[in-house]
Amino acid sequence: MTIRRMQWSGGTAGSTTRALVAVLGLGMTAALTLSGCAQSDVGGAGGSTSDASASETPQESDTPSPSPSESDGGGTLPDAAEMDTTPGTSGRGLPPGLEGSTDSTVGVAWSPEEGLLYVVTNGSSSCPTLAEPEATFGAGAKSDAVAAADGVLSVQLLPAEDGICTMDFVPTTTVVQVPAEADTGEEIPVMLGDKGKVELMPRPAAGEPGPVAWLES
Repeated sequence: MTIRRMQWSGGTAGSTTRALVAVLGLGMTAALTLSGCAQSDVGGAGGSTSDASASETPQESDTPSPSPSESDGGGTLPDAAEMDTTPGTSGRGLPPGLEGSTDSTVGVAWSPEEGLLYVVTNGSSSCPTLAEPEATFGAGAKSDAVAAADGVLSVQLLPAEDGICTMDFVPTTTVVQVPAEADTGEEIPVMLGDKGKVELMPRPAAGEPGPVAWLES
């Protein structure tokens, strides 16, 4: 009887030991699993922070900067059809009512408003030739009396700006003021800088521009 109980007790102890080992093994496995998940979460959070930082990094703009021809020179002129009729104002193209020319480099016409001329130059759109805002009587006269007697209205042309100029041939119009005694409704000679002289015809009617007197090439 004693031997039988000892054998039964020994078997029971062995079973208990094996069960304990199994429980400990499961516990360690669970602990390792939880540790791996924690590390994965930490790594994931770090990756998200890195991505967020990268997304917040300022990026260089892909918008091109304006070229020099668009930011200075002729690029700043308004459309001649919409410009103000103020002495010294210049615009690209021709005002309403004026006919252009492809054979001449400069011309002049009366504006619809009394006392004002339209001086039109043809050439590079990026390096236009403009006119002085005021015309005078006489070409190099030594006195006002001689200048008035001369009877020639003189318009000075400004040299084009230095730089890289486009090879196009487009009109640019400048508004020029004349002496009061010049706008009489009669034909009058006009000297256009050092380019030459033209005969300027009067307006066909009040409030209308006059015909353009183009300098012959």
